[in-house]
Amino acid sequence: MTAPRITIAQLNHLKPCPKAGREVRSALRALDPDKGRAYTAADARAAGVSFERIVWAASAAARKDSDVERRIRLWMADCAARVLHIANDPRLTAAVTAARQFARGEIGEVERDAALDAALDAALTAALTAERAAERAARAAERAAWAAWAAARDAERAAALDAARDAARAAAWAAEWAAEWAAEWAAEESWQFDRLIDRLSDNEPEDWPIPATEA
Repeated sequence: MTAPRITIAQLNHLKPCPKAGREVRSALRALDPDKGRAYTAADARAAGVSFERIVWAASAAARKDSDVERRIRLWMADCAARVLHIANDPRLTAAVTAARQFARGEIGEVERDAALDAALDAALTAALTAERAAERAARAAERAAWAAWAAARDAERAAALDAARDAARAAAWAAEWAAEWAAEWAAEESWQFDRLIDRLSDNEPEDWPIPATEA
C-alpha cells in the first residue's frame, strides 16, 4: 500500500498542542515550503520531527484512517514481539499474535479479548514475581508482559496515542531493564523509530518474528 501522507492543513485538524504544532509545521515547511505538499512519516523524520511527535501524529490520524490504525497496531505488536523472549510466556505470545490478527481483521473482539485477558494475567504474574526474583531480570519480564498486553489492547481511536505509547514504552523499558548499559535504551528507542517509519512506508516490513517459548 501507499505510505500514509499528511498535509499541514490536515495536521492542524488533528489539533496538536500549540508548541508541538509550531515546531512540526516549521520543520516540514523547511523541508518543502509547498503549501499543498503531503508528507510521509519518513519526510517528517528527515525534517527533524521527533519520534514522540510522529507517534502522536500517526496515532491521531488513526482515529479516522483505518489503514493508519492497522499500521500502528502492527507496529505496537512488533515492539512487543521484540522483547517477548525476556518474559518467555506463551500467554504473551498469544496476545501479540491476536493483536496482529485483530489489526488485519482476521479475528474479532471476542477472540482478541480472550488473549488480552490471558496477557493481563501474565503481566500481573510477572509483577508479583518481581517481588521474589532478581530485581532487574524480573522487572524486565514485567515490562515485556505489559508490552504484550498493551499491544493486544483495543486502542479505541480516541485513545490510540495512549495505547501506542504504552506498547512502545513498555517494550523499551523491558529492553532497558534487561540491558547492562544505558546505551541499550537508546538503541531500543532508535529501533522502534526505524520500525515505525518502516510500518508507515510504501513497502511494509514482514512482522517481527515471535521467539519460541522455552519450557
